Amino acid sequence: MNTHSAPRGLLRSRGPFLFFLSFFFLLLTGEAPSPMRVADLTLTLLSPYHAPITAKGVFYQSGPKVRQEPAGSEEIDLYDLKQMEEIRLFPADRIYFKTRLGPARTLKAVLEGWMPAPTPVTEKRLLLREGEIKGKSARLYLILLEEKGNKWHSLRWVTSDEAEIPLQVIYPASDYETIIADYDSLRTEPSDPARFEPPPDFLSVNPY
Repeated sequence: MNTHSAPRGLLRSRGPFLFFLSFFFLLLTGEAPSPMRVADLTLTLLSPYHAPITAKGVFYQSGPKVRQEPAGSEEIDLYDLKQMEEIRLFPADRIYFKTRLGPARTLKAVLEGWMPAPTPVTEKRLLLREGEIKGKSARLYLILLEEKGNKWHSLRWVTSDEAEIPLQVIYPASDYETIIADYDSLRTEPSDPARFEPPPDFLSVNPY
């Protein structure tokens, strides 16, 4: 008699269990699409030389992919923060341009919290306070960036959960101008990869 053999009923019951276990580990190792974060975005430019300038639009982000749809604009901007690429869509003309993400756009993405600082930029975060903004529990950080003697900073309100979704970001646009980025009406929608790619019937007109 083999005392180490399992009962037949147990062996039969392991079939569905092993299938479920294999499927579970497949989910862990695969790259599931990130949920799509959507917000109404308001950008305000403050200057001592003119009245505030405000631009509104809709912001989408799913993992490293970002889409900005400025209201009343003929251009939609797509960003791939992993490949460091920018795509400018012109729906009226059904064309698009694809370019490398330049230093100014990369800095904006880091300051506003779309992506972590890329090497060799160093980033430090100082927690200034915890409180509530836009009806959400939040934390206010001072973000300090530095690269080869160049320094930048921003004040960033983020949700107090692990996701740390930006709610409001304030940072200098120049020596005398300031940008305030407000992310309102935050919501989560199912991931839609097509939203972050040029439509298949649009014509690429690279090089720009």
